[in-house]
Amino acid sequence: MADINAAFKAKMVQRKWAAMGVLFLAAVIFPMAPGVESWMASEATLIIMYIMAAQGVSILTGYTGLVTVGHGGFLAVGAYASALSTKYLGTDLITGMFVGAAMSAFVGWALGLVFLRLSGAFMAIGTLGFAFFVGTVVNNVPIFEGREGISLPKNHVIGFEIGDIGFYYTALAALGVTTLFVSLLVRSGVGRAFMALRDSEKAAEASGVNRVFYRTLAFSLSAAVTGVAGVLFAHYVNYVSSEVFADIWYSVDFLVATVVGGSAVLLGPFVGGLFVAFLPTFIELFVDQPGDLAFIIKGGALIFVLIVAPAGVVVGLVQLFRWLRGKLGGDTQ
Repeated sequence: MADINAAFKAKMVQRKWAAMGVLFLAAVIFPMAPGVESWMASEATLIIMYIMAAQGVSILTGYTGLVTVGHGGFLAVGAYASALSTKYLGTDLITGMFVGAAMSAFVGWALGLVFLRLSGAFMAIGTLGFAFFVGTVVNNVPIFEGREGISLPKNHVIGFEIGDIGFYYTALAALGVTTLFVSLLVRSGVGRAFMALRDSEKAAEASGVNRVFYRTLAFSLSAAVTGVAGVLFAHYVNYVSSEVFADIWYSVDFLVATVVGGSAVLLGPFVGGLFVAFLPTFIELFVDQPGDLAFIIKGGALIFVLIVAPAGVVVGLVQLFRWLRGKLGGDTQ
């Protein structure tokens, strides 16, 4: 029985990486496909940023069990850290990603210490308060230039100016790195400690898992990944301001993307990020005056997924496929 389970798990891992490989190959080919214009690559870049932000949320919510509604704050931290380093130090996009990740990780570590005793709904409310706090800071502290904002120059990578297509491939490469990082993290001892705390904090502590260390580490790593998404977002629009990055709905969108796609599965943020980022554009193609229709659909999708497939769309589809295969297999006997 143990050999059968091991073989099954190995087969599932192979299928997961095969699907991921096909997905990234399609993403690499996409800008070169016939009929694809630069604005389409630009729209795909936005989807990549949502996927990365959802990956950051999944580390905290899916693998550590800490509900967050404040990752829009980490998006802003990463964006402003890169914007300020670009304005005052002349850093390029790649350096900005390291700066944004480091600053977001530091803020995440501090926030993890502050919220050490919180969990569940109290954690969600606390992180929501953090997002509001960041919005207030960037709107009122002079160095962040409030609503007037900070304009950024054209993007450069290792000294070369990049356009929409070049930026798309840079974002895709960053997504590849974060995806590999999350995958290795989950399979490592650190990831197992995260999941042990998620399943039962008391049992994990009794087994020798340091709750303080691993919870603050989870906050730091989660914030760093979302901070990189913030850096890309800032350089994507070449502008940061409180009107853009003080929007609390980013935090909600990231949580929706994580829950809808699947918070504890590698492909989950891809499905959820695609849904959340592309939905407004899709609606505009068919509805002249969409209004708040996108928000209504997101809310409805979230409720539907929580009822029908609590583990997310990806896990729900896998379970449905197994059920159908079992039924069809049974019918043929």
